[in-house]
Amino acid sequence: MAIIYLDTSIPSAYYNRKHRERMEITRGVWHEVLPKHELVISNITARELSATTNKKDRRKLLEMVKSIKMAMANADCFALSEEYLKIISVPLNDALHVAIATIFKCDILLSWNFAHLVNFQNRAKINGVNLIYGHKQINIISPYELGG
Repeated sequence: MAIIYLDTSIPSAYYNRKHRERMEITRGVWHEVLPKHELVISNITARELSATTNKKDRRKLLEMVKSIKMAMANADCFALSEEYLKIISVPLNDALHVAIATIFKCDILLSWNFAHLVNFQNRAKINGVNLIYGHKQINIISPYELGG
């Protein structure tokens, strides 16, 4: 059993009919793969989901994550995210997702964010920072790699 951190893109994809393939893969992983693992979200994930403009979707998204363990961003998470931002160009919240998953010792960060997180260059740089600061490596993968 792995500890899997879900960034905002995972629950969001569950209801995103604009990207039907991604939605179907997310639903399959959500029901068939994720129940076999320990799941973690963060207050950053919850805050991003709470910002969903469609009230009906927002309610469904918050309901689907309400029973998932929540990791709260702390000073260590902010400090580590600043180190990531020195070497990769991503939004602060993306760096925070990785830092939270790392600080809370998650094995996997699951994301659909290919531009900023799920790509070879950024994974290597992130794990280089983790190595320098004595953190374990984190697998940043998409649902395709998890078995979707």
